Amino acid sequence: MLTKGWLLHIALAMVLVIEASAQDCGQLLTRLREANQAHLELLNSKMGSTQQCNDDLISYSPKEDLPTNIGVSEEENAKAAIQEALQQTGHIFRQNSTALAWDEDSISAFRAGLDQQSENLKSCLSTSPRSQRTQLTRLKVKRYFRSLSDLLKEKAYSRCAWEIVQIQVKQCFLWIEMIIQLIPNEGTVYIF
Repeated sequence: MLTKGWLLHIALAMVLVIEASAQDCGQLLTRLREANQAHLELLNSKMGSTQQCNDDLISYSPKEDLPTNIGVSEEENAKAAIQEALQQTGHIFRQNSTALAWDEDSISAFRAGLDQQSENLKSCLSTSPRSQRTQLTRLKVKRYFRSLSDLLKEKAYSRCAWEIVQIQVKQCFLWIEMIIQLIPNEGTVYIF
């Protein structure tokens, strides 16, 4: 059952996402950062005790990593990476989530927020053909999430598998935050 605090938290995340859709692309990154923080807080609050899953957590090593060499000098590449990560996170949370310690309303709100953020960001991406670099970045992000999906399948969507996925998705949101901070709203971008 949802408490008033949870409803407020979910409502806050949704308001931030809806506000982002009403803003121009320059303001989108600011709103995206706020929504990203709300999603991080939700993940932190929903993560269960990992003591029963310690062996799984210690032994898990991702087969793929999120790309760390995104050239933020290519603003389009950075936005495409974030958009792909949001989209793939939504796909992960659409899988068999019966062992996930979330109520259905929280999962639905989380997925809806991710979908809206992804669509808002997609609308700010160039319609010109994507560069090879952007396609490669998207592929790397997809591979990372495919490895999470494979883990869920291998572990039969167990509670411990979902704990690992939540930790990895939390790391993904921290990665998104790092990328957002490196994309200035003025259009001047830096390389990391």
